[in-house]
Amino acid sequence: MSISSSRTAVVINLDYLTLPYDMCRMLWVLVERAMLEAGFVLDGRNFVSQNDPSAVQRARGVMKSLEPTFESLGYSQFEAVREFYCFDLASRVDLHMVDAAEVVELIELPN
Repeated sequence: MSISSSRTAVVINLDYLTLPYDMCRMLWVLVERAMLEAGFVLDGRNFVSQNDPSAVQRARGVMKSLEPTFESLGYSQFEAVREFYCFDLASRVDLHMVDAAEVVELIELPN
């Protein structure tokens, strides 16, 4: 998958529902440090890359490089990472903003 937007956000959510909180916290620190070292900027809980068509591949590379660390702690990334996806920040709608609901468009797909 390649996203050629000017601002790509990468979301990495750990499985706080089933893994111990302290373990998730430690894993998050590792992920955050590695993503920042790879050139991403933290925007809330999103890792953002500006004008970089290779952002998706870089994020995948970061997570791949962390797999041995996850395994040494007793977890695979399939167990520990609940969500790992990206999106174009231009498509984000902040529903906390006044009148944000007016810009949301619902598209129903046929079954």
